[in-house]
Amino acid sequence: MRTSNQQVVEHDQSIAAALDDPQEILRIILDPARRGTLYPYLHRLRETAPILRTDQATGRPAWVLTRHADIRLALKHPDVRSDARGAEVFDVGPKGRHFVDMQRNTLLFLPPDKHDRVRRLISRAFTPRSVDLRQDRIQGVLDGLIDRVQPTGHMDFVHDFAVRLPMVVICEMLGVPTEDLPQFYDWAQDSSRRGEIGGINEEVVRRGEEATLGYTNYFMKLIEDHRKRPRFDLMTALIDAEDEDGSRLSDEDLVGSCYILLQAGHGTTQDLLGMGTLALLQHPEQFEYLKSHPQAIPTAVEELLRFDTSVQISQRVSDVAFKLGGTEIGPDEVCVLFNGGANRDPARFSEPDRLDIQRTPNPHVSFGLGRHTCLGASLARMELCTALETLLRRLPELRVDEEHPHAYRDSLFLRGLETLPLRF
Repeated sequence: MRTSNQQVVEHDQSIAAALDDPQEILRIILDPARRGTLYPYLHRLRETAPILRTDQATGRPAWVLTRHADIRLALKHPDVRSDARGAEVFDVGPKGRHFVDMQRNTLLFLPPDKHDRVRRLISRAFTPRSVDLRQDRIQGVLDGLIDRVQPTGHMDFVHDFAVRLPMVVICEMLGVPTEDLPQFYDWAQDSSRRGEIGGINEEVVRRGEEATLGYTNYFMKLIEDHRKRPRFDLMTALIDAEDEDGSRLSDEDLVGSCYILLQAGHGTTQDLLGMGTLALLQHPEQFEYLKSHPQAIPTAVEELLRFDTSVQISQRVSDVAFKLGGTEIGPDEVCVLFNGGANRDPARFSEPDRLDIQRTPNPHVSFGLGRHTCLGASLARMELCTALETLLRRLPELRVDEEHPHAYRDSLFLRGLETLPLRF
């Protein structure tokens, strides 16, 4: 018997297979009114134009890539970078200036020399030992979240679980008091929505500006407070971080670093928790296997990262001309990398649309590669593994609430669920 999800996927596969114009396929992929079954259209775009020259994705001419080999090369190429030129896609004029200025001061868009220096200083807070020290606290947060919902027999997994875990963890690491967390939920959502490339209107820009100014003012006060009263947390570690030449992060650097750590540290993990749990529940044989083989959880997490990733799009700009699959990319030209297309490329993954929690090797690109590899990847993996183990152990009857369907956000840069009603 086919599930409703299978029927939807098959419907989209049929529509996508009939499309021949890559520009039309890309228009459908970028449409904020539809998310859900994205991958049939990424497959079709890869088949019709794996390297597509277009201005649809960024509002300026760019190369859209969907093959694993091309995206891997672009991510690892020493002269292909993510820098300030990539932030131009967010520029909507003076009304959105603060958001764009903030983006330019994050690790994603810093000039190469400054990027390497700031990354080197921040990375000291994400050593394996530092991450391991969070294990007990992560477990405590998870148990507390389940304790709250277990008596009711149901929850919205996104709002009651997936949003809360990574937000609590990263805010505590930065020294943000628990009572301030509700404000961070709002800022984080408004900032994520502003960071999309489609459906940007005046209200989205306004809320994005308010969130940016809110973050800036809050972190400036938090930095000042930590300078006066140092603590054993990530904020103090960032303030005290000193390079070999004695230089330290400026206030501007610190605010940009806190912003991207919080946005990346909670948003992607939230989305990966939601979509990974949904994928498992839609494949009950895989869910049952994990319940009896919890030692397979780390391998399963890698497959869930591949199967439906949060960071669907990355941008890179080349300093030099280079070739991708016979196509020459000129210097200063933008490449838009569809990570979800790479992770489902049949040239690299056997049966890419099949969830296989025992898949190995699994060279997905969900955390990036090269100099821009996600700094918090080890923390995210720990949160995902610990969350999955806890759910399997404490809520073994977890299942999708068929009476209340799940829904995706109208976002693509960061793909994720808006709601996921579950019963147990």
